[in-house]
Amino acid sequence: MIDMRFFLNMLDKFVINKYFIWILTTLFIITLLLSFLLKINLSNILGPFSFNEFLLNYGIQTKVGGVVSDLATHWNYIIFLKEDLNNLFNLTLGEDTNLINYPLHHLIFSQFFFIDTLDSYLITVLIISFFLPLILYFIIKNRFKNINKSNIILLSSLICIMPAFQYSAIWGNNHNIALIFFSLGILYLNSFIEINLNKNRKLIISIIFFSLACYTKQYYSFIFIFLIIYLINKISFKKFIFIFLFVLLCAIPGIYYLIHNPLLFFGMRQNITNFNSAILISSSIIFFYLVPFIIQIIINNFDEKKFTLSYFFNKRIFLISLVTSSLCIINFYYNGNVGGGIVYKISYLFFDNHFLIFPASFLGIYFLLYFSQNTISNYTLTILLLITFNTGYFIFQKYFEPMIYIILLSLFDKKKVFQSIKKSNYVIVTYFCIYYLTSSYMYFSGL
Repeated sequence: MIDMRFFLNMLDKFVINKYFIWILTTLFIITLLLSFLLKINLSNILGPFSFNEFLLNYGIQTKVGGVVSDLATHWNYIIFLKEDLNNLFNLTLGEDTNLINYPLHHLIFSQFFFIDTLDSYLITVLIISFFLPLILYFIIKNRFKNINKSNIILLSSLICIMPAFQYSAIWGNNHNIALIFFSLGILYLNSFIEINLNKNRKLIISIIFFSLACYTKQYYSFIFIFLIIYLINKISFKKFIFIFLFVLLCAIPGIYYLIHNPLLFFGMRQNITNFNSAILISSSIIFFYLVPFIIQIIINNFDEKKFTLSYFFNKRIFLISLVTSSLCIINFYYNGNVGGGIVYKISYLFFDNHFLIFPASFLGIYFLLYFSQNTISNYTLTILLLITFNTGYFIFQKYFEPMIYIILLSLFDKKKVFQSIKKSNYVIVTYFCIYYLTSSYMYFSGL
């Protein structure tokens, strides 16, 4: 009989082999490039296979829906700004244009002289998107000093096969650009935290990048609440006041623009869902990304004499999660024909109901709290992740992908995350590979 620990150790050695890592990383990149060339739209894997009329005018045949439907909005607004920068204030968001995001993404790309066609725009967004896994590499490398370099490469390159990253990179969505700014903010914030809390320059740079993320996708503003709460007890009162005023200074352009475009604050409010239902949807989506890390912890710490599932159990977290999810179940509804996240779709696909949401949301809340550091700031971050998208509007998987993956590796409990990624990470890799292959199969099969 094969000793399980021996088998797992051999598997670890195989997976972290540098040649295997580079082959796998190359394949991840190739899938993205092939998806770009084939014009694949994984943002609408379950929808009807009809072609997008806007793109047909450019000779591009691709499945309608999702980010592809948003491309016309993004490209037309870029053209408006190319023609006249004053359109930044002459056009009212939600009235003169369908755009409902802060327009930093569009402002940047409108000023690139070499972007004069839709093709040049899409190629540029694709190239820039490759910076995101590179930034994540440095985030992980700087935070976890004892992890094998090959592991870090594998963990960071996994982003390339996440459907939301792929279709955002392929179809010129502002999602990846916002994530690049957001991740750069985390990179400098962690450097400030872990190296020297007195390095004001790194904190200032971090705030600037977080601000740029907000001016690209306004929902990233939640990070400032986390940041302010974190800094209260970490820096002197004098420095805290300075940082707080600097955050307000960075917010002035956004406030001014908000006055002219109030839809940015109120959003596209509809009666698609309610507050408590949105918490369940959000937590079920988050749980989907936490699953491989939980399994990887079990395997990485496998010891027949010591390890049991009680390793994860915390009575206080259990009670909080149970009470929260139970209260949120009351009057649950999601009336949208799109969105809802992967667990919601799986529940209806296999069981023709939404009941799978309930255990997934409970586990999502539980493990979010489990992976949080035992600090007010991290618990605040957990709450913010659960309530940020509670506008009553559609809740899409792309809001959390790969954001929650990045946040888990960069801001949550360092020791607990390390227990998950300290070895070969073959569970994490396999899990997201299956996720990508399943999404691709459903796309091509027309399910």
